[in-house]
Amino acid sequence: MNNMCQLTACFFIIELVVLIYADVHTNNYEKRIDCDPNHQLLLSNHPKETCLTRHCLFDDKASEDEIQCYKIKADVITVDIPDIIKTDPKYRIDCVPDIDEYGSFCELNLPNNRTLNGTNQICTARGCTWDSNPGPNITTCYIPLEKGGYGLVGEGNAPSNAITQYKLNRLSTRLLKNEFSIFNHDIDNLDVQISVSDMNMIRMTIRDATSQRYEVPVPIRWTPSILTSTSAKIQFQMTKTTSEKIGFRVLRTNTQSIIFDTTYFANGFIYDDNFLQIITTIPSRNIYGFGENTHRSFRHILKHSYRYSMFARDQWPTGVNENLYGVHPFYMVIESDGQAFGIFILNSNAQDYKFDEFDTDQAMLTYRTIGGILDVIFFAGSTPEQVIQQYQSVIGKPYMPPYWALGFQLSRYGYNSLNNMKAAMNRTLNANIPLDIMYGDIDYFHKRLDFTWNPIDFDGLPEYVDWLHAHGMKFITILDPAIDSEEKNYSTYLEGQKANIWIKWPEHRNIQFNETGNRNMLGYVWPDGKTVFPDFFYPPTYDWWKSEILQYYSKLKFDGLWIDMNEPANFDTNKDKPWNWNRPELWNLHCPIDDELLENPPYKTAICGDYLSDKTLCMIGEQINSRGQLYTQYNVHSLYGWSETLASLTAARATANKRSVVISRSTFPSSGTYSGHWLGDNAADWSHLKYNIIGMLEFNLFGVPYIGADICGYFHNTTEEMCQRWMQLGAFNPFFRNHNGFGNIDQDPGIFSANVIISNRRAVELRYTLIPYLYTLFHRVHIAGGTVVRSMAHVFPSNSACWSLDEQFLWGSSLLIAPVLYENHVNKTLYLPTTDRWYDYYTGEEQTTVGSIIVSAPLDFIPLYLRGGAIIPHQQAALNTVASRKKPLYLIVALDSNRYASGELFWDDGDSIDTYERSVYNYFIFNYISQRLTIQPWVYKYPQMNNETKLDDIKIYGMATQPINILWNGQELNLNTQWTYDATKNILHMTKLALTLSKTHKFVFL
Repeated sequence: MNNMCQLTACFFIIELVVLIYADVHTNNYEKRIDCDPNHQLLLSNHPKETCLTRHCLFDDKASEDEIQCYKIKADVITVDIPDIIKTDPKYRIDCVPDIDEYGSFCELNLPNNRTLNGTNQICTARGCTWDSNPGPNITTCYIPLEKGGYGLVGEGNAPSNAITQYKLNRLSTRLLKNEFSIFNHDIDNLDVQISVSDMNMIRMTIRDATSQRYEVPVPIRWTPSILTSTSAKIQFQMTKTTSEKIGFRVLRTNTQSIIFDTTYFANGFIYDDNFLQIITTIPSRNIYGFGENTHRSFRHILKHSYRYSMFARDQWPTGVNENLYGVHPFYMVIESDGQAFGIFILNSNAQDYKFDEFDTDQAMLTYRTIGGILDVIFFAGSTPEQVIQQYQSVIGKPYMPPYWALGFQLSRYGYNSLNNMKAAMNRTLNANIPLDIMYGDIDYFHKRLDFTWNPIDFDGLPEYVDWLHAHGMKFITILDPAIDSEEKNYSTYLEGQKANIWIKWPEHRNIQFNETGNRNMLGYVWPDGKTVFPDFFYPPTYDWWKSEILQYYSKLKFDGLWIDMNEPANFDTNKDKPWNWNRPELWNLHCPIDDELLENPPYKTAICGDYLSDKTLCMIGEQINSRGQLYTQYNVHSLYGWSETLASLTAARATANKRSVVISRSTFPSSGTYSGHWLGDNAADWSHLKYNIIGMLEFNLFGVPYIGADICGYFHNTTEEMCQRWMQLGAFNPFFRNHNGFGNIDQDPGIFSANVIISNRRAVELRYTLIPYLYTLFHRVHIAGGTVVRSMAHVFPSNSACWSLDEQFLWGSSLLIAPVLYENHVNKTLYLPTTDRWYDYYTGEEQTTVGSIIVSAPLDFIPLYLRGGAIIPHQQAALNTVASRKKPLYLIVALDSNRYASGELFWDDGDSIDTYERSVYNYFIFNYISQRLTIQPWVYKYPQMNNETKLDDIKIYGMATQPINILWNGQELNLNTQWTYDATKNILHMTKLALTLSKTHKFVFL
């Protein structure tokens, strides 16, 4: 009986499987679109290969009467709107976004012309619903659920297996008698294209179906590729509500987690000529990124959140919702299960965003832009590091800085003389504080003119720069893009004028023609004269910029470029006069704000200032590319720093055929492929130490890992304790520069009391010992993408205790840095994940207490911890990297719970271009496993290293028992003279090894 039951069950299962297979096969077959309607493949000798070249699928098992070469017809899924959306007023969609009803725009400078009150008349004229008593922070005028949105026209079309296309039309029109429009220039017909690239990425582009719109001219890497449905990690779904409004959804295929979904707010999808809005739910509240803004925490605050704008602006960080120097419309989310995803919105127009709480444990994003198209790329992850690597596969992998650029850098605006510059340097060197780079700010220029120096106050500057080089140091010069047009015989302007390279007024509207007689747009910045602005889209500008830089280099042998004011900045646009105007008569750049749409669009986003042109050029200003295509500042303003960066790196490398470095204030996605960035004109305020950490973490997400703050603060006078703590934190900024503002007290590290000088020296020396590790981290992200500085959430995404931590961070995944950020604090609260072994970096002792702990942190100390499983390369410090590179290397091995550890070291000459690409480098792999340590030169193509340095010292943390003896390449090491063991701390120390790294070395611990 039992056997019979089993046999019956077996037949039932087989039958069920067959039925399921038949059902799936039938459903899939019904969705097939024939890629070979004319049966041409029947004539091919290789039908499958021919089918695949058409980006279609091929069914080997299809019968003669079945479609063999095909694409799948896209489904549209109907979704019910949850009751919470219908009943909770906090989910209403604002119908008067241009009226700043609750002061959500830039808190720093609340615009006067956008703080009006909405009225019932305005609301109903837009086709919206008015609520006269809505409650606090609830919009009085909102889009009703039955209005707005777009509907699907026909079915989706799949021109290839990697691309699906849809056509949409607007639902709320006068013709349909349910008219709704906020600004009355809605685009009725849209084309949506969904493309996939490998298993991890999906791109959604939404364009005007009838007219060409501006699209960002920054080149990205995107190749739609063929996928099978089973291999994709994320999937796109077109959805619709029961009222036929279309939504866009992206979900994970493994967990079905919905990472992006506009369906619930489909009535808020707006595609107006100058106002595009999309609202999505987010499956988690762990959201990081979007910028450049000052965020008070690394993880976004959702309750009573700010609305932030992204539009490049000459704006120092203050701690509210001001828009800063660059634009990075990318954010990353960590879900409750630890999986991460990223979203990139490729748009360069003025845009803003607001994250809010949604439901009980989710979030939502309201995103708006005032131009271009909606171009959204989704990255599946699933680890945070994989998200960033996928993002960088699109925008470009990070720049590899020269080795010396990882050393300490000293700068200030207001040395005012070469003697003062030398004095700051000498105070540093006399205190034996390592120093690699001195800077020249605009005060060293003659009359603040690019490519000059003051012949009186900075007499002897070229000789000083030569002296720096002779003593192993470098010099970086500042350059501003605004060029004086009135200085007599100023060749930089004259040559640019010959080439006609300046940003122009449009032909139809040239307000300054009576003054200039040409179309050059004049502004005013730092020079004494009115300025013009190079158009770095225009190829002759590249030639002019390179020529000017090379000519300047022939006189002054600088090593890198610091490009400032490139948002581009213009002082006090539209006001009576610039703040630093030097003449009695009034003059300024005034934009036609009263009658030009681009100057005064109906929605200006949450930017600071009354107009888009505030502190910059007029939005109708024009640039031109090599194909003669015109761009307005309205569209490309935020790309100015990016375009100058490309021209600057090319020119900098042409000076001495070295790698060089460019530090840019304004950045955009892909800037990190060519340059670094500093976090702008911060303040000597304790809160800015935390902003320093948050900025570093965010720019690592943005693909700009060569990042740092002005150590000790730019504005205001620092204090001794603040600068001491900031130098400790600064030692772990990849871009490590102490920079100071005009008129403030000196803050170079050798100016303070003896105890603080000793502390500063210790911090900088600590940095120099770790440069081999930092350089290797940069090599890794340069070739594979990723981050150098990481948050705790980034490294431990499954640990909920790490999601909000932003007062400690890591280099890579193994070195934990926990700086003190508050005045008069001599203890530090930090968190060590309980899943790992952790060691005190300085003593090597294992932390027996983990989790949330409080540790001692006296004024001269920064807590550091090593994670078990890492091997970190070090080098003895010296007064600069030229000298330190000749010092012995040493390793610290930190064993994990399995008594395993690994690490790597990248080494080249530190200064040549593309050493990895040209295979002129060394790459070493370190492994400790099963009581054996192996040091292996995996690649050894830079033999000069043998002449420079040896590996002299190895410490192993966490070795539980003392070995009886140690074999090195089969030879026994001498106890006490070559190795010791500390039984109290479980540390093995091997010394005086003098290992030549061109050979493999094996240590066996018996």
